[in-house]
Amino acid sequence: MLQRPQSLLLLIVAICMIVFLGTQTWHKTVGTEEISLNAYTLSYVKAGSIVKNTPVYYLAVLAVLSAGLSIFTIFQYKNRVRQMLLVSLNSLVGAALLGTTVYHIQMDANKLFSPENQGEFGISFWGAFLALALNWVANRLIRNDEKKVRDADRMR
Repeated sequence: MLQRPQSLLLLIVAICMIVFLGTQTWHKTVGTEEISLNAYTLSYVKAGSIVKNTPVYYLAVLAVLSAGLSIFTIFQYKNRVRQMLLVSLNSLVGAALLGTTVYHIQMDANKLFSPENQGEFGISFWGAFLALALNWVANRLIRNDEKKVRDADRMR
């Protein structure tokens, strides 16, 4: 059924991934130098001109894949085992997204200038983190539903 709590949580996961695509993940400003990371590029701007612009499109691909898996999983409510498998796969995709994001922040972005200043995480980073947590909760709710159905079948 589409009105189950895990379906709503999976919808929120998809919305969080869309927010990840549309907002800034991380930025740091020191004087006239600025560096920022979003789902598409890692940009280093010094005195108003772009010094380095590294494409990171695979972050966007992972976010779209996670949002797509969430939407697809919502409609797999008749097969809870498949739904659990897809939610677990989505957790792996979300963890890969967060891992590569943190890698780029720590290894690429922070080393360009002023490593003692860590910068600020944007809304999209926290949205991806929230999506991973809600995905885990949805998986727990699906497992509880499957357990209840198996217990009811055993009683008959």
